[in-house]
Amino acid sequence: MDGILGRIVAIVLGLLALVGVAYASYNGFQNHKAGVVATNMAQLITNARAGFSQGNNGYTNFTTANIPAMVTGGTFPSDMVRGTALVDPWGNAVTLSAANSGSQGVIRFGGGGAQTAKQCVSAALGLKDYVTLTVGTTTFNQTSLPDQVTAGAACSATASFTLTFQ
Repeated sequence: MDGILGRIVAIVLGLLALVGVAYASYNGFQNHKAGVVATNMAQLITNARAGFSQGNNGYTNFTTANIPAMVTGGTFPSDMVRGTALVDPWGNAVTLSAANSGSQGVIRFGGGGAQTAKQCVSAALGLKDYVTLTVGTTTFNQTSLPDQVTAGAACSATASFTLTFQ
């Protein structure tokens, strides 16, 4: 009887360990998406600056309508490209536009409900080198950067991001 009880306890403990590993892996994957957002945006901004900021029109042609040509030109990280469209790691469409008479580029993403509030906070804290970053209805800038509290207050599973860069 003790042998059977010992085996049952061992099996239950083994299953609990597997659940713990699965949960840790899932959380790691979820946090990874926020890191991918920060990495992709940094690369996109760097490539856009190289391709647009020195031209006569500035970022005037940095628009969603011109995504196919920019895909050909290599402006975007490959994991953002789906045919002739752009998506974020959560599967939401990414849109592009110009602002301030073409002197700034604008990237909009997120907000589709696939992200978690925790991922939203991680992404907001990971994004750098912008003029303004709007998360939901809260706008951050270089003199008012997000922290855990302000990003947490701005974030939700449906919060969209609008990143403006120069």
